[in-house]
Amino acid sequence: MTQRRRNVILLRLVSLAVLLGLWQWYGSNPVHFATPPPTDVFPALWDGLVHGHLLKATGGTLLTLTVGMVISIVLGLVLGFAIALFPWARNTIDPLVDAAYAMPVTMLIPVIGVYTGLDFRGRVFIVVTYVALVIVISTSTGVRDVPRDLLETGRAFGLRGRRLWRQVILPSATAHIASGVSQGVARGIRGAVTAELLLIAADLGAYILSAQAQLLTDQLLAGILWTLLLGYVLYAGALWLERRSLRWRTLGDEA
Repeated sequence: MTQRRRNVILLRLVSLAVLLGLWQWYGSNPVHFATPPPTDVFPALWDGLVHGHLLKATGGTLLTLTVGMVISIVLGLVLGFAIALFPWARNTIDPLVDAAYAMPVTMLIPVIGVYTGLDFRGRVFIVVTYVALVIVISTSTGVRDVPRDLLETGRAFGLRGRRLWRQVILPSATAHIASGVSQGVARGIRGAVTAELLLIAADLGAYILSAQAQLLTDQLLAGILWTLLLGYVLYAGALWLERRSLRWRTLGDEA
């Protein structure tokens, strides 16, 4: 481990310790009863994981996220390639994608609930609305932004049609697509929990709403903290997979 890496880890640990210390100081004041200190929140989190329903709720949220991500990746790749390849798709689908991406998804939840229902299907649909647009945009951008000199070099070596796509265009666009999928994971967990909070109380959303309704602030913050950690781990894992899948792009530089 390099000195630079050790310094980064030390800085993060110190920052975390300072944050926890400030939280403990602030929450220990009886005036701030709505923000219990970590000494109350972490035991509540442990109890929820060991004896409560937090793990089961997490499994339900992850199932919603997984199904939504699979649908989003397939739909995003198809629409993204269509926009990049066909003028009719670029002139019809692309403006709709840009408009939908700029619109807050939460305002559509009442309408989505009417047409898809309030159960699993509705929650998956909301995840798709959060994720698919990001993958569509990243895919179309990656294909359209392939450097012209790469295309000309490929054609100079006799690459045409599928061979040009397989050996030049797709490898060049992979970075954009992988980045879109990574961002989609972060947006997907946000969409899944938002659906559980606003569409119907289920899984992690139900755990948080139940603690709120009973004024169990330690469990409430434990559920929020667990959701935060879950989102961080999933996003960090997606970034790690992205770096691993694109490692071949830097092998020549390392050599």
